[in-house]
Amino acid sequence: EFIINVYKTMGTSTPAGRTSEEGEPAGDTIKNLILENWDKYKKISIYFDGVVQMTRPFVDEAFAKVLETHSLDEFNQKLYFPDSNDRTVKSLTDAIKLRIKIIKTQEERGKA
Repeated sequence: EFIINVYKTMGTSTPAGRTSEEGEPAGDTIKNLILENWDKYKKISIYFDGVVQMTRPFVDEAFAKVLETHSLDEFNQKLYFPDSNDRTVKSLTDAIKLRIKIIKTQEERGKA
């Protein structure tokens, strides 16, 4: 099992931003950790202890964009969010739904 602690990794209780600029961690920091360890571990657990709020771009980049390389089934089988509260679950769910729509739209455009 690989463990990612969002608060410790990001160094803030309010993670924001898509891409790491000037060495500041952002959504892509978490996404890269997930993808780098995807094949090495059966299970990746993500903890939000200490996180008060996350921005939509952060959640999209960190978690939902994993769906660009892995299916929703794979996502659900690999990633665990043991300590997530209702608000965290809602922001993850919203970001994932939106990202799935974006991916579908891109695929449809590609076929056209």
